[in-house]
Amino acid sequence: MKKWLYLALFLMTSMSHAKQLALSFDDGVNPDLNVQAVAINQKILEQLKQHQLKSMIYPSVIKIGDYAGLQLVAAWGKQGHRIGNHSELHLNLNKENISSQQYIEGIQRAEQVFQPLYGWVARYRYPFLKEGNTAEKRDTVAQYLNQQGYQSGAVSIDASDWFYNLKYLSYQKQAQTDYMEKLKQAYITHLLDRAAYYDQLAVQTIGYAPKHVLLLHVNAINAAFLNDVIDAFQKQGWQFINSELAYTDPLYHQHATILPAGESIIWSLAKQKGNAHLRYPAEDAPYEENNLKRFDLP
Repeated sequence: MKKWLYLALFLMTSMSHAKQLALSFDDGVNPDLNVQAVAINQKILEQLKQHQLKSMIYPSVIKIGDYAGLQLVAAWGKQGHRIGNHSELHLNLNKENISSQQYIEGIQRAEQVFQPLYGWVARYRYPFLKEGNTAEKRDTVAQYLNQQGYQSGAVSIDASDWFYNLKYLSYQKQAQTDYMEKLKQAYITHLLDRAAYYDQLAVQTIGYAPKHVLLLHVNAINAAFLNDVIDAFQKQGWQFINSELAYTDPLYHQHATILPAGESIIWSLAKQKGNAHLRYPAEDAPYEENNLKRFDLP
């Protein structure tokens, strides 16, 4: 009897410490500017379907172009994913020349574009994860979003897939196929490292490992390697969950009051708590040089 009791307690403890993760994708792609746009969008959706995952896309109007790009976003909703708001012009609210009113108008115009799509939900993600360099901008935009019924589009795990995508496109253009396998491994190592870092930071800051949301982009490297990324995370003990389930975590109802505002919600809460060892900007290209060197990549 005791053996069964110990087994049950072990299973309950293991379940309570399970690392859970939802995927989210920013920006979208513009078929008028990117000849790979349709293929990129389709391949990412195919891989999500293969793993039976429901994710969320945060499109920005300027990133998708006109009608053709909007149809690529619409495909996400038709396949059961959620569609949020990532603004019209992808402005950085921490820039001195960006006003709160100008920024809010961009949110409104993007809503007019994306709200009619099947799968739309009123969640907003700040471009660059920047939420204001002044108290006025931080509070004015946050108050507007709250009044309009927007829920959090925050991420817990920030990463630099945009940087690795630039490397991918460079190797692809130069037909350096010998680098592609090394890049895939470097990319997976980077994402696993960032996930482990933010998970540990969460435990230190809020006292538990939350349901995580990982920030990725609709880009070529994820179209190429998403299956491998998902497999690698699962081998490391991560459980993938749908985005809507992830956002039920109490973490996404918290708001830090630091300035400048933004970054990963875990990062911002850690900063507010007085953690002095956080790099800023949180995820930037120079931080990845050592990882590339590990895989003998230029």
